[in-house]
Amino acid sequence: MVTFRKMKKQDVPMLYEIALRAFQPDYEKYGVYPPLLKTEKKGFLPPLMFGKVILADGKEVGGTFVVAMGKKGEVGAIFIDPEQQKKGYGRQVMMEIEKQYPKVKRWKLDTPSANYHLHRFYESLGYVKTGEIKDPRSEMAGFVYEKTM
Repeated sequence: MVTFRKMKKQDVPMLYEIALRAFQPDYEKYGVYPPLLKTEKKGFLPPLMFGKVILADGKEVGGTFVVAMGKKGEVGAIFIDPEQQKKGYGRQVMMEIEKQYPKVKRWKLDTPSANYHLHRFYESLGYVKTGEIKDPRSEMAGFVYEKTM
């Protein structure tokens, strides 16, 4: 079972290492990590107030950044330790996010355009592709997905 707790400053080193491992395939493919990872400072760009530690049966397995303002919400990132992937945690995380923010009526997120596994995953949760973005630091293109509750 997946739960969350608020991210604290002392969580950052451990979560940063998990994020590096989780996003390594994208780095190998595109030569950059997602913009939320600040490799020079070994930290994250979003303020900690938006961060949550993902716990599976009480054990820290990853993190997420979620912004909810009124009826709109955005999932900035979800990262789960590769050793803990393929256990259904991602689906549980998304469902828990939606449950914790019942006032949000429209969710938004983005994902690499070449990550077909994630496209199928988000689409299976009711997300629809609504746009495309391009990372100015690399050739990495992304798809924007949205879900109306």
